[in-house]
Amino acid sequence: MRLREEVELAKKKEQDAKDELQACQFQSGSIPGKKLMNKCKELQAENDQLGKELSEGQVQKLKADCALQKQHAQELQKALEETREFVEHLTEELDTSQALVFSLRRELHAAKSQLAAAQPSAAAPAATE
Repeated sequence: MRLREEVELAKKKEQDAKDELQACQFQSGSIPGKKLMNKCKELQAENDQLGKELSEGQVQKLKADCALQKQHAQELQKALEETREFVEHLTEELDTSQALVFSLRRELHAAKSQLAAAQPSAAAPAATE
């Protein structure tokens, strides 16, 4: 039984050695060598294609980000313009309000002056009686 196990182990070592020998004796002209070379070419082409898709994907992502940033910038420009228009409108209203306040102050001052001028003459007859 022990001899059988040793024989099995020896056969396994022999097969491993044959496989290693065959791998070391690679010839590009042999059928397995040609198959291996074709497979390598296919893998290289696939790798190149994947690299190209990856780089194009990054470019597409950057283009999309750029378009999004441009859209955001346009929205900000529009909001800024609306804000400027609003501030201009408020400035016009402020100017109108200030003009009205100054006009009302003048009228008030004139009315006070008229009242002050009319009171001394009305107070004088009352003092003579």
